[in-house]
Amino acid sequence: MSDPVAIGIDIGGTKLVAATVAADGRLIERHRRETPAHDTALLLQTLRASIRQLAAGRTDLPVGIGIAGLVSPDGVIRYGPNIGVRDVAIAEELADTTSAPIAVTNDASAAALGEQRAGAAQGHRDVVMFTLGTGVGGGIVVGDRLLLGANGFAAEIGHLIVAEGGRRCPCGARGCIEAYASGTAIGRVAAERAAAHDGPTVLRDVPMPTGRDVSQAALAGDELAQQVLVEAGTWLGVAAASLVNLLDPEVLLVGGGAALATSRWIVPAATEALQQRMLGNAWRVAPAFELAALGDDAGMVGAAMLALDRAGAAAPHGSRS
Repeated sequence: MSDPVAIGIDIGGTKLVAATVAADGRLIERHRRETPAHDTALLLQTLRASIRQLAAGRTDLPVGIGIAGLVSPDGVIRYGPNIGVRDVAIAEELADTTSAPIAVTNDASAAALGEQRAGAAQGHRDVVMFTLGTGVGGGIVVGDRLLLGANGFAAEIGHLIVAEGGRRCPCGARGCIEAYASGTAIGRVAAERAAAHDGPTVLRDVPMPTGRDVSQAALAGDELAQQVLVEAGTWLGVAAASLVNLLDPEVLLVGGGAALATSRWIVPAATEALQQRMLGNAWRVAPAFELAALGDDAGMVGAAMLALDRAGAAAPHGSRS
């Protein structure tokens, strides 16, 4: 078994999963705890306990942490939508657990780096990843490095506006891709279409359908559900076209629970919409949409790899971390 080179932690709204990670991205030892989502002191205590348990006395392992929300480059969580922490300097607070760097970043960005280093996009240096779940997230890797932006807030792909003045997004704006391709949006559109639909559909019998309800109906052959998923995929392709025109990635990844269950409708529709809208589409080949491979482990792997990158950058010239 390979030795661990870093620790990766994924902080979710209900669970906190931490693991030691090998140089090739394989997880070695994993622990899961409940997330004390609305108690900052207890959250920090839980993180310390996880790190010390996995480090087993070592103080040289870099630590990477992924969390939903806005995270500054120095490891301060400015805002977390599912976790009641605001302006918490997590990297500084946990500095007593390791002598190596502590990297904190957005969980979807961490997942993108994990897939690029050890998952479906391995071998590609320029990657865009969409994560489709309750909302839409994402991450961007450019030149083998995670794109963080000046303030650490880059790659909020879910809030790329695809329809000015369109559907209201949970963020308060209108027309974000999250309002069209998230699991929540898919359920809402399905409810609207079922109410106005004359033909047979099982969705009419579901008072408040979720994205999972629509997925299950589509898999069972419900044509209305399939049409809703194709529409969501089309909007995803619209968003992808802007990102391809801007970044020219090698591959587009789609991850998250909503994507895996609905890929047979979403991916072809997204591919067609991208090809129609991509600049110079008659003279270039569109990057392919690929399904993410690491599942829930991607965030831990990516966070660990980001911390390892920072440890390498901080190492004295000629040394190896």
